[in-house]
Amino acid sequence: MKFDVQVYTAEKSPRLEYAVDLVLGNIIGLSYIITDSPVEGLPLINYSYDRSVGGLFIQPEGLLFENGIRSQEIWVAHFNGIPLFFQQPPEAGFQLDIFSFAFYMVSRYEEYLPLSRDEHGRFAVESSLAYKHDFLDIPVVDIWSHRLGVTLKLLYPGLLIPEKKYNCLLTIDIDEPFAYKGKGIWRNIAGLAGDMIKGNDPGKRFGCMTGRMKDKYDTYSYINARAEKYDCEILYFFTAGHRNRINRSINPGRKCYRKLLRRLARKYIIGLRTSHGSDNFTKLIGREKKMLENVTGREITKLRKHYLLLTIPDTYKLIESLGIHEDFTMGYIREAGFRAGLARPFKFYDLLREETSRVTFVPYQFMELTYMKYKRYDQQEAIKSINNLIKRTKEAGGLFVSVWHNTSLTDEGAWEGWRKVFEYALKEQASIR
Repeated sequence: MKFDVQVYTAEKSPRLEYAVDLVLGNIIGLSYIITDSPVEGLPLINYSYDRSVGGLFIQPEGLLFENGIRSQEIWVAHFNGIPLFFQQPPEAGFQLDIFSFAFYMVSRYEEYLPLSRDEHGRFAVESSLAYKHDFLDIPVVDIWSHRLGVTLKLLYPGLLIPEKKYNCLLTIDIDEPFAYKGKGIWRNIAGLAGDMIKGNDPGKRFGCMTGRMKDKYDTYSYINARAEKYDCEILYFFTAGHRNRINRSINPGRKCYRKLLRRLARKYIIGLRTSHGSDNFTKLIGREKKMLENVTGREITKLRKHYLLLTIPDTYKLIESLGIHEDFTMGYIREAGFRAGLARPFKFYDLLREETSRVTFVPYQFMELTYMKYKRYDQQEAIKSINNLIKRTKEAGGLFVSVWHNTSLTDEGAWEGWRKVFEYALKEQASIR
């Protein structure tokens, strides 16, 4: 078997295998073998308590040889400005136990613990280690993994480290495909009355109803044209649940909705945006998935939970049973940044079953609602934050994923001026690939 690096250990475990594959395989791009009989003269990481084995000595912190979940004592320090924990003794060859560090962050170990939840039952960003220690905007797992690669290269000059490969993806969540279209005569009549009572101009609604004006939420041509200009791939997430107090979409059976879905599916990838209320109902999500598949004629393998209702590990047990391959819910709604400390897709590790899942997380770095609604940023403040996240992702050779809504790109009302943020982000995230 041909490999780039050996990892010596006296004890194998599913956690260690996952962490080594993440750091060496996924991030650095090296082939490897985990062994208790290393070959002399070949690049070696000695992940044990026995320094005499040779190679790059990293002493295990112990997390990767445990089972179950317990509260961990985490002491965050900094080295050359980058946060770290699970620090190594002076005789070690690296600053931290990179495998335990990566595993703790990427498995979302802390999200299994009885920490604070928000009003929707989501893990609260304020409970996260990254938020508490102010490194949410830093892909720390990528950075320390690449530093391991540099250390290996210094120790073994003949080792070829693959070049970092950056890419970007624009994701669009469609909660309300149209403002007026497809909502039926009675809802629009009620809406006209409401417009007049509130002093709003009813002209746009009436113009759309009579076919003289374009629906204000129909921003799809604008989105597609800008993404094509900057050569950025688009992934559309559509809901297929019926309307309720929170789901404000039109009936998925409406002709205009189906026509829109088919048109976009001819050129772009379509994913499922689960409806609110379907969270733990496999059959309901399965029906929504089937509806999208029937309309688009495509298999639906990508999903994002509505309201970002991510519960680990329950969410992933649910979607794995439905044949979903990739989940795009990994991120926070109140803060931008790197929830798992990682700027790239990764396999989910189930700490309850102690095994690697078939489901892949595709984390996103920001959602426009975070800036406008929750942080109350103006456009320039949002651009500054986005620029930092793009820069960090490019340096990591990761995948930059942004989340926008068709409704936020109307350039009207509260969203006036945000098209320039959208176009700036597209231009910056698509450059230098």
